[in-house]
Amino acid sequence: MHPRTTAITGWDDDDDDFEPECVATVEDGFERGAALSGLWLHVCSQEFRSGRVTAVFSGVTIDLREAALSAEGATIHVQSALSGITILVPPEWHVVWDVDAICGGVGEQRRPPRSVEPRPRLRIAGMVVAGGLSVR
Repeated sequence: MHPRTTAITGWDDDDDDFEPECVATVEDGFERGAALSGLWLHVCSQEFRSGRVTAVFSGVTIDLREAALSAEGATIHVQSALSGITILVPPEWHVVWDVDAICGGVGEQRRPPRSVEPRPRLRIAGMVVAGGLSVR
């Protein structure tokens, strides 16, 4: 585990055998993978620049709601096969897509912001094969 990355404890025990790996980071970037498991990544960086996640037969959640983007914006690269990835973002962020989906789905499930002022920009790039990617 990266020195500035910590495991989150206290996952709710609901008699379910599935318990995702829970990780928090304050770094300006991350690179994580999940195979045959789950991953919950909580990003708290105040200068977030980039991320890379690879998921195979897994469920991944990237929580950016407490993060702030760098002045240039940020990019998250995703590679997903038979997996679901959910990215949680603050409502004021502008999300730009560059994701190819093969037998999968990609979508944004947020209300449009009321303001037309310049907003922080998050770019999501990569590929989803037989899975899903959603931004909420």
